[in-house]
Amino acid sequence: MKKIIILLVLFICFNTVGLKPSLFAGEMDLTKFPSCMTDKNWILNLGFGLGNVGNLGHSNYTWFPSTRLSFDKNVGLGEQKLPFFFGGIVTFSRDVYKDRYHDWYNNNIGLGFRCGYHFNWGVDNLDTYAVGTSGWVVRTGNNEINPPKGSPMFGVGVGVRWFLNDFFGFWAESGFSAHQLFDFDIGLAFKF
Repeated sequence: MKKIIILLVLFICFNTVGLKPSLFAGEMDLTKFPSCMTDKNWILNLGFGLGNVGNLGHSNYTWFPSTRLSFDKNVGLGEQKLPFFFGGIVTFSRDVYKDRYHDWYNNNIGLGFRCGYHFNWGVDNLDTYAVGTSGWVVRTGNNEINPPKGSPMFGVGVGVRWFLNDFFGFWAESGFSAHQLFDFDIGLAFKF
């Protein structure tokens, strides 16, 4: 995973300083929306993620992937109409542990605000972005060892969307958050 992140950073650096690989047929302009976006678009992302996988492999632990719904509204800010977006996120995940002495579960419901910036690499149907998230996670359940309670939700990440047409595509996001050292989410994207 570390190699992929290093390659991604090098790829972005080379493109930023003008060393464009032939992959980019269009004109790169990081101050404009990508060709598949406008400052009036709403984007709905629906998917699931790996979330907290630290206890995977433990025979008494059952983990259900987090489901996630996020929505973004593109907004051109300032005189240059810089390509920002603002939106919200709702997540749900569940952890269950059962052995001879313990039988508990946690439901984690996250509600948050997100904002980000689109990067225009000049590739048709490609939307890449950086995003920040903040909000609150509500926990319910019957865990006696670590009783459920709420906690702040915040994180940063990068994402990519590939649109197959004007309305539908796929997305993936990766980043770091207050609850997991590393998140990776994938799903379907809808543009309105």
